[in-house]
Amino acid sequence: MRSTDPLQSSSAASPCEVRHLSKRYGTHTVVDDLTFSIPRNHVVGLIGPNGAGKTTTMKMLLGLVRPTGGDISLLGRTIGEPRWGDVLNRVGSMIEEPPIYDRLTARQNLQYQCLAVDGAIDDAEVDELLRLVDLAHRADDRPRGYSLGMRQRLGIAITLVGQPDLVILDEPGNGLDPAGIIEIRQLMGRLPETGTTVLVSSHQLAEVQQACDQLIILADGRTVAQGTTAEILSGRTQHIFHVTVDNTETQQTGDVLRAAGLAVTEQIGTTFVIEPPPEVGGRDLNRLLAAADVYASSINQPVASLEDAFLDLVQQPDDTDNLTTPEVARS
Repeated sequence: MRSTDPLQSSSAASPCEVRHLSKRYGTHTVVDDLTFSIPRNHVVGLIGPNGAGKTTTMKMLLGLVRPTGGDISLLGRTIGEPRWGDVLNRVGSMIEEPPIYDRLTARQNLQYQCLAVDGAIDDAEVDELLRLVDLAHRADDRPRGYSLGMRQRLGIAITLVGQPDLVILDEPGNGLDPAGIIEIRQLMGRLPETGTTVLVSSHQLAEVQQACDQLIILADGRTVAQGTTAEILSGRTQHIFHVTVDNTETQQTGDVLRAAGLAVTEQIGTTFVIEPPPEVGGRDLNRLLAAADVYASSINQPVASLEDAFLDLVQQPDDTDNLTTPEVARS
């Protein structure tokens, strides 16, 4: 059961804050002046290219790696302060491999974790966690016979023993098939309803976009963007237009666009993909076609994808003029 530890009230604003965090190994800087804050009861994605510092950051949050500089606050306590150990007891984590003992059943794995965290076995909590991760029907089986997705779900259940306030998951969908990825996504989405904040790292952008309601994007050990997907994509609409016309007007439309010197990069059925000069907008295209008695059924300007924004941000880590700032992260 969730405790009534006073740490909970002190962490109401943000269960995890990082200020000017850095980590260097000799002359090599892995994390460089990293700053972010995580909103409570959200699923937050920490994304970035390989080598961006995601796993090192998570290990520093959990006390597994000592920072070179900066401050970390978890659940209202700064690292190194009195009662810091109490804070870590309120944080669950899965870094790299799930913490599973293959000689024990799933139920026994959870009971063992109960003893480690609370000093006693709570069978009601064990049963609840098995239901939460959809393993109640395999509770008395040994995990060695589980699929990879089932093992990942059991690993997450183990991190949830004691109802932690914060859970930190490093690449929980790694190696999973599409069905397994969906299972993990749905599980993470249920955790904020139980009062648990989730910080998850991943390189699967499409999955992160669906699973997380806040994002932190890292590049070269720094935060280059933070906020909701909508905030990060704001102002990144592509200057490409999809013009769809009636089947009887496709030939005329192509002739009109080319005569005007507009680049038609692709034609998909009755839809023309156009990359006009920056000064030419959708209304200009509509007027051009209407003047030739061609009336488009739709003229759309597709919004940039998270992948587009990600590549743009990590390739230009110093271009932060238009970035927004919400926040995220557990062990």
